[in-house]
Amino acid sequence: MVTINQSNNKMGALHLIGELAMSFVLASMVKVLQPDFSVFLILFFRYLFCLPLLVAYAIYSRGPKFLSITNIPGLALRTGFGFLGLTTWFLAITNIDISLATALTQTMPIFITGFSVVIAGEQVGLKRLVSVLVGFLGVLVLIFPITPALNLWGVLYALLAAVFSALMFVYLRVLGRTDPAVSTSIWYNFTGLILAGLLTYSLDSFEAVTSLSTPDSLYLLIALGFLASFQQYFLAQSHMYAQASILAPLHFLAIPFGIGVGILLFDEIITLKFLAGTAIIIASTYYIVLRQQANQ
Repeated sequence: MVTINQSNNKMGALHLIGELAMSFVLASMVKVLQPDFSVFLILFFRYLFCLPLLVAYAIYSRGPKFLSITNIPGLALRTGFGFLGLTTWFLAITNIDISLATALTQTMPIFITGFSVVIAGEQVGLKRLVSVLVGFLGVLVLIFPITPALNLWGVLYALLAAVFSALMFVYLRVLGRTDPAVSTSIWYNFTGLILAGLLTYSLDSFEAVTSLSTPDSLYLLIALGFLASFQQYFLAQSHMYAQASILAPLHFLAIPFGIGVGILLFDEIITLKFLAGTAIIIASTYYIVLRQQANQ
């Protein structure tokens, strides 16, 4: 177990920044691959080539116990929510702009607050409830007026990614108290490989694999999985070193990352409406984060 102190918080922050940067590298690769391959096939290769490096490191660091996990229920929940979060995120960025998908996923704290009221029956103050409503107002500013150019499925996928990711982060922190990050990552990726393989077989019977007529696509798929192993490690380590409340504000760095990637690589256009809606969401979620920290 890692003792929480200022040094550990800094290490957690650095790991999370690395994870955010890596996630947008991966998102760019997915967006390039998606016209030729289904999202589920991309997920399959991502999980497949993510595993070797993680397994090698786990054997080196833990020896014969590299798969040993004590918190099985926590691992199951982290794995399930992680798979759903990654799947909906990939579906979001392949249907709408990366910048828009990124802005919508910043609603995570809003959903966490909503869950605490509806599911857990927690008492939440009026100010936080107002902040939740303001956050959803920002979402409405982002998507309205609805035009034929806007893919509403992509918007839904982005919001679902925020929900599942919020739940995953909770269980990452719980697992970080008892189990090594690399072992939880192996179980998550192995389960994801099986699920993605079953979905790919059910939906397209792996027919898209035949389009790997040139090595470039295969190299990109291998690189996607290889880099994902670093992303998984950074993510798990960040929550092992630092509390979720400390890391929460750093997630706002995803906004400039997403805007930069969208503009530079995919010629996305940033409008005043986008900036206004994003600013409202950030203000709302930042206030919620501050209130959560004050109550701890």
